This record gives sequence, structure tokens and C-alpha cells, in this order.
Amino acid sequence: MEKKNYYIILGVPHTESEAGIRKAFRKMAKTFHPDRVGPDGTRHFQDIIEAYSVLSDPQKRNEYNESLRPGEKNLKIEMRPMMRPEGGEPEPLIPEPMSLTRDFQTSSPSFNEMFDRIVRNFTGIGIPKGEGIQELNVEVVLSPDEARRGGVAPLGVPVFYTCPFCGGLGHDWHFPCFHCREQGLVEDEEVVKISIPPMVNDGTVFEVPLRGLGVHNFQLRIHIRIDT
Repeated sequence: MEKKNYYIILGVPHTESEAGIRKAFRKMAKTFHPDRVGPDGTRHFQDIIEAYSVLSDPQKRNEYNESLRPGEKNLKIEMRPMMRPEGGEPEPLIPEPMSLTRDFQTSSPSFNEMFDRIVRNFTGIGIPKGEGIQELNVEVVLSPDEARRGGVAPLGVPVFYTCPFCGGLGHDWHFPCFHCREQGLVEDEEVVKISIPPMVNDGTVFEVPLRGLGVHNFQLRIHIRIDT
């Protein structure tokens, strides 16, 4: 069984302070409490409790950190713009874009919470009072050779557009619109290209805003793991 990454679950770097761990836990526990998100959130809520029980205890946290790979013990937060380098587009690390809704097994928050939050950006329905920007943590696994070469990691982010058949009404005259299933919106994916520099370190984190896609309540955080 793959070891859980408690830092990804709480959405904090490995160097986070005890106060930061508590703050992140309170925020995550409030967001994902089963009384708020329903039974589907129970498993993720239990992971949050488990992560906090380890990271909030200095002895347990030290033991947990020692069990991590060497590169994971020095998680570094880096803010990097997605810029096209001179000489053209760098070589893609992945032939086809990885989809946030299909291809990631390690992510936080859970799929259902992520999808619901993204949908709210486009419908404006069910937005909780005071909802702010939340980190969307995903893990990208690279081979040592890929990490050495660097390149572009294309990621597919779900977005929604007004249905072109019914103009967003959900129906055409008196008939339901089957193209959008009466929702008035159709789902698509936009590809975000993450530039990964050569010789990237295991445990590096890239933070990518998604406002350009119309997603205002998420910031994407890419955790690099080198599979040795």
C-alpha cells in the first residue's frame, strides 16, 4: 500500500510550523466535515484527522519525516511563472495531458469536493458564504531521467461553457436540451502547461493560479515526486 503523504492531505509544506499545521487542520476539518459535505467526505475527513494526529505531535512527526525518502524531507515552495523559454516550446514530459478528474490518485481535496468547487465558479450556485481560495494539491511522478531533462507537464483542468445548442437555457423551446442534459452548461477541459526546469528536486512544489480559466476559488499546487 502506498504511504499516505500527510503534508499533501493538509496542503502544507514539510517545513510548516506547528501553528501552521493547526491552522491548516482547522480549515480542512471545517471544510470537509461529514456534517457539511455528507457521507462521501467521511474517508477524506478521517485522513485529515490522521494527518493532524501525526504532524501535530513532535515525536510522531519526526518519526514520520524519517520514514520519507530523502528528497521529501526538504519540501520547497517555489513560485514559477509559466513562460515559454527561448528556442521554442520545451519537450512534453507526458504525451497526453493528465486530467485532474481522471488521472490523479494522490490529490487533496477529494475528487467530489474539487469538482463541486470548480462547478460553482461557472454556475454561481451554492457558493458558501466567505468561500475563499483553496489549494488543490496533486502529485506528479517523474522518472529520474524526466526530472533531469525537465520539460512541460500538460494538465487538463475541467471547465464549463454555456451550451451552444440552447444558449444556457437548458431547453429548446418546450423540449429539454439533450446536449447539456438540461443544465445549460457543457463540460470541457482546458490544458495548463506546467514548465518544469531541468534537474528539478524531489519534493518541489509549483503553485499555479487558475483564474485565467475562470476558476477563482482554487490555486493549483503541483507536488513533484521522483520515482527512484
